Amino acid sequence: MADITITHTRAEGTLLEGSRKGDGVFEIVRDHGFWFSRNVTGLYIRRSQDKEAQMWRIDGATAALRAAGHEVTVTIDEDTRRSFAEAEADREQRAEDRAERFSDRADRAASSSDARRAAADNISRRFEFGQPILVGHHSEGRARRDQQRIDTNMRAMIAESERAGYWSDRTRAAENYKAHRIDPQRTLRRLDRLKADLRKQERAHANAVEKGWVSVGRHARLIQDLTEEIAHWEQLVEKAKADGVKVWGPDDFAPGDYALYAGSWYGVARVNPKTLSIAWNLRLAPKQVMSLEDATLNGRVSTHPADYTQVQGRCPGEAMNAFLADGKVPGKKSAREASEAAPADAIREAQTKAKAQKPKKRTDPKIPKRIKVECRWDATEATLTWLNGNNQPHKGHPPVTITAPDGVKFTESVWSESLMSQVTALLTGAGLTYGAGAWTGGPGRGIVRAIEPVPEVEPEAPAVDEQPAPEPPAEELPAADVAAVVDDGRAPADVPSEVPVEDTAGGEQTASDLRFLPNHPVPHGESRVSHSVDPLNTTPHSERPDIMTDTTDTAQVTEVTETAPAKKAPAAKKAPAKKAPVKAVAKKAPAAKKTAETKVEPKSVQKTIPIDRIDRDPNQPREIFDQAKLEELAGSMRELGQLQPITVRYDAGTRRYTIIMGERRWRAAGMAGLTEMTALVLRGVEADSREILAMAVAENVGRADMTPMEEAKAFKRLEKGGYAIDEIGGVCGKSPAYVGWRMDLLRLCEPAQEAVVKGHLSLNLAWYASQLSCDNQLRFLAKYARGAFNSDRDAEAFVKAARIEEERRESQGSFFVLADETPAKPGDVQESLPGAHDVPEEERERIIADRTKLTKKIERLSTAGEILSELATADPEELALLLAGVAGGVGAHQHRIEHLRSLTTKVIKNLRDAQAIAAVRAGAIEINPDAVAPAAPAEADAA
Repeated sequence: MADITITHTRAEGTLLEGSRKGDGVFEIVRDHGFWFSRNVTGLYIRRSQDKEAQMWRIDGATAALRAAGHEVTVTIDEDTRRSFAEAEADREQRAEDRAERFSDRADRAASSSDARRAAADNISRRFEFGQPILVGHHSEGRARRDQQRIDTNMRAMIAESERAGYWSDRTRAAENYKAHRIDPQRTLRRLDRLKADLRKQERAHANAVEKGWVSVGRHARLIQDLTEEIAHWEQLVEKAKADGVKVWGPDDFAPGDYALYAGSWYGVARVNPKTLSIAWNLRLAPKQVMSLEDATLNGRVSTHPADYTQVQGRCPGEAMNAFLADGKVPGKKSAREASEAAPADAIREAQTKAKAQKPKKRTDPKIPKRIKVECRWDATEATLTWLNGNNQPHKGHPPVTITAPDGVKFTESVWSESLMSQVTALLTGAGLTYGAGAWTGGPGRGIVRAIEPVPEVEPEAPAVDEQPAPEPPAEELPAADVAAVVDDGRAPADVPSEVPVEDTAGGEQTASDLRFLPNHPVPHGESRVSHSVDPLNTTPHSERPDIMTDTTDTAQVTEVTETAPAKKAPAAKKAPAKKAPVKAVAKKAPAAKKTAETKVEPKSVQKTIPIDRIDRDPNQPREIFDQAKLEELAGSMRELGQLQPITVRYDAGTRRYTIIMGERRWRAAGMAGLTEMTALVLRGVEADSREILAMAVAENVGRADMTPMEEAKAFKRLEKGGYAIDEIGGVCGKSPAYVGWRMDLLRLCEPAQEAVVKGHLSLNLAWYASQLSCDNQLRFLAKYARGAFNSDRDAEAFVKAARIEEERRESQGSFFVLADETPAKPGDVQESLPGAHDVPEEERERIIADRTKLTKKIERLSTAGEILSELATADPEELALLLAGVAGGVGAHQHRIEHLRSLTTKVIKNLRDAQAIAAVRAGAIEINPDAVAPAAPAEADAA
C-alpha cells in the first residue's frame, strides 16, 4: 500500500502525491473530483486553485483510500495564497497557451481536410463527368472501388472540416479572453455583482461573530478576496476612463433625453440609479427613434429598463426633434456634439425650476378619485368601494353592494359584462366617468381604475342674426325599460330594445361608436367581448389598403350629433357677434338639417338573445363551413364562452332575428350547447338593403376559409345591388383590380368552378381559362386533368394561345373548338393540316425553306453545348490560370456567358409559346357556320 499525501493551499489548489500509475489510487479518488494532467505533478481537484478547500471531496477521498488500506496524510493551509493580480495574469497566460494549442489543432484539421479533398479529386479525374459504371465491363470492379474511395475521402474531408471549425472557434474564444475580461462595460456589471457578494459576506461574517460560529475565518477570507478583486477591477475602470472610454451613469441623462440603446434611439422617461426607464412599444420595435409618445397608451407610458453599461450615446430631446424635423437620425458624433451643447445637468436644473413654478393641481377632496370592484367567481353580489387620493376608502361615500339580476351570476368575476354595465350605470348616476388609464389588478384582489367628474359642456351661444332652432322634446322611456337597462345593462331577451346604448356623457352611440364601449372595459391581459371591430366594416385595419382610413367619417359624426337627444340648456345668453360668426352658422345649420331629414341612422343595442330565435341569412355569401374548425371553435366557446358578439337585424313581422355577421359563431354556439348569444341588434334597416348586403359581404371577404368562388359571387351580388367596382373595393378593403379579377372567375363553367373550389385548378390558370368559351374550357380541363402539360406555365401558354386562336377565327367569320378524345364525325368539320392554314402554294414553299434554315441554325447549337459542358466540368483553378492573361480576364468571359443565359431564358419562353400555339392549332377543329347551317332544315324535314 502507498503513503498518500493530500495538501491544499490556495496558491496551488488541492494536490494528491505519492501515487503511481497502475496502483489503483486514481480509480478510487476519481469519483471524488480528482483528475490528472501532464502539467501537474500527481493528481489534483480541478478548479480548486485560489478557492477554499472543498472538504467534502477531500474527506470522501481520504475515507475511501483508508478503506482500501492506504496511509493518508491531509494538510490544509488556507493562509498561503497569491494576489488576485497574479491569479488574473496566470489565467491570461493560460488563455494564450490554449489559443496557441487550439490554433495548431485547427491548422492540422484543415490540412487533413484539404488533403482528403485533393485525394478524392485525383480519383475522380479519371472519370468523365457523368460517366456511369459500366456493368459487366472489365473496369467495373475498379470503378466501384474508386467510387468507395471517393466517398470515404469526402466523408473524412467533411469530418475534418467540422473539426477544424470547432478548434477555430475555441481559438477565437481563447484569444478574446483578455479583451472580454478587461472590457469596461462588462467590468462595471461584474463590479455590481462582486459588491453585492461582498455585502452578503459582511452580513454573514457579522452574524457568525455574534453567534460564535466556526465559519468566521472563512467569511473573513472571502471578504479579503472580494475586496482585493473589487480594487483590481475598479483600478481597471479608472484606467479606461483616463484613456477616453465613456462610462455612462445617472448624471449623464435627464428625463426627455434620448438614449442610444441596442442600435436605436429611445426616449428617456425616468433616470434611475442603475438603469434608464426608456420608452418601449413592442408593436413598433425595431424603430430607429422611439419617442415617449410612441409608447403612450391611455395616458400611461410603457417603459423598459436599460442598463447604463449597455447605453451607447445620448441626445437631448430638443436636438432630436430638430434632427427629425430635417428628416435625419443622428449618429454618435452628431449626438455627442448636441449633448455637449446641452448638458444633462443644465436640463435637469431647468426642469426643477419649471416644476417649482408650476402651480399644484388641487382637486375637491369630497370627490372620489378611484373605484375598486371586488367579486368572487360565480357570485351574485359584488362590492364597489370609492377610494380617495391615497387609495383608502372614501369617508363620504360608503361602499355599494351590486346584486346580479335574477338567474344571472357574475361568472367571469370582476370582468363580468353584466357587472361592468352596472358599475358604469352607478358612475353615470353619480355624475362621474372613467379617467385616463385602464383597469389594474385582478380577480383575486379586485380591480381599480381612476374616475373623474363628467366635464361640463357649455352650450354654444347663437349668433346675433340667427335664432336657435327649438329643441325636440326628449322621448321618455317607460319605467320598466329604464329599470331593465340600469339593472342589467342590456335589453330584455324576448323584446327587441328601443333604447340606444348610452355613454357616460348621456349621448347616443351609433354602430360606429360601439368600437370602445365605456361600460364594457377590456383590461390588459384579458379577452372579453371585442368592440375593436367596427360592426359596419369588419375588415381588420391590418388587412385594409394603406389608402383606406377609419370608416367613421366627419359626415357620419355630424349626423349622429344632430339626431341625438339634446340636453336642456340654461337661459339663452346673447353673445357678441365676433364670438359666434354668422357665416359659420349659416353654412353648418342647413347641411345638418338636410342630413337629418334625408338619412336616418340605424339604431343599435347590444343584448342577449336566445339562440333558437336567431335565423341564418339566406343570402349568406359563405357556402362552405369547415366542420373541423367549427368543432374547434365550439370547444373554445364551451370553455370560455362567447368572446365576440354577432350582428343581427330584428324582423318585427316574425319577431325573430336574422344574422348579418357571425353565422360561424352561431353554428359553433349551437354545437357547444349554448342557449343564449350576445348580439348587436340593428334596427331601422331593411332585409334587402344595400347596407345589410355590404356588411354581410365585408364580414366574410378576406377570411382564410372563404373560397375564391364565394368571394366572386359575393362581389357580383354587391354589383347587382347597385355598387360600382370602386365602391365594392372600398367596402371590402380590396383594390378594384382584385374585385374585378375575382368577378371574372364567374365566367368559368360549373366543372371549372368546382375545380377551383377543390383546389385542383390554380387561380391564375383559372382566370386565363375563364377567357375561353365554355366548350373549350371543358376540353382544356380534360387535357389538364390527364397531365398533358409539364407545368402550369405550359398550361397557361396553351390557354393564351387558344384564346388568340378563338379571336382570330371569330374575325374570319368562323369558330373553333379544341379536339376532344373522341374523333369527330366526318362531314361536320373542315380538315386542316397542323401548322398550315389554307395558305397558297408559294407561301407553303417559303415556309418550308425558312423552316430548313432555322432547323440548321438550331442544330449548330450542339457545338455551344459541348463548349458549355467542357466549361462546367473544368477545374476553377485551371480556368483562372488560362483566362487571367487574356483581355478582360475571367470577368469578361463570365459576362458573355451571363448574356447567353439571359438570351436562353427568352428563347425558352418563345419556344413554350410556340409549342402552345402548335398544340392548339394541331388539335383544333374549325367549324364553318355557313357550311353547317343548311343541314339543319334538311334534318328537320327528314324528321
